[in-house]
Amino acid sequence: MATERLVANPPASRVRQYGKTSARPSKGAAVPDPLTLSAVGIVALTEGVKFLYGLAGDLLRRRRERRDDDRAPVTEPVSVALPDEAFQGQLKDPVAHFDRLADLDSSIRELRAKLADYAEGIDDLSPDDRESLEYVDGLRRALETVLGQRIVFRGEAVPADGSVVGTATVDEVLGYVAGLRARSISGGARGHVEAGRVGPGGSAVGLEADTIR
Repeated sequence: MATERLVANPPASRVRQYGKTSARPSKGAAVPDPLTLSAVGIVALTEGVKFLYGLAGDLLRRRRERRDDDRAPVTEPVSVALPDEAFQGQLKDPVAHFDRLADLDSSIRELRAKLADYAEGIDDLSPDDRESLEYVDGLRRALETVLGQRIVFRGEAVPADGSVVGTATVDEVLGYVAGLRARSISGGARGHVEAGRVGPGGSAVGLEADTIR
């Protein structure tokens, strides 16, 4: 069994902050490092932000349309065509997880609002603007969680392998929680847990799988 474990009562540096209610973590909080985006060309960044902004809006609208339908499934296949000038590769049979979108709704809205002027061409996005890159990275990671796959910018030094992505966000772990749990995974996989506290006897596992091929 392939298992990536997080230690009990992890220090603040081990706790990822995207997906929380604040679009930008408070001072001293750990954030996903956006340095991989600093090497991305300005065209890829500009077009990528426009795409992520639009995709987030489409998913939020789709969630709103489903609210009154009690029979709507939790997941739904979606058509997502990543623009070649902005991203590496394509997603493989993407599926929207609307339960995850519900958890990330407020964060996605805040991050989307932070990037609105760049997405609408009012301001130019600079690879040297670390704060804005944090917003881009946060929105990208939130959408990765909703779609369950990795989204990689063109020029970014991260494999565009269509890896399965799983995330669990909790304030406190008292029992067992896994970011991604599966019997068998073909290809790459990534799972992580966001936990404020792991209580006595609790177990937080980023990735658990019987077989990864």
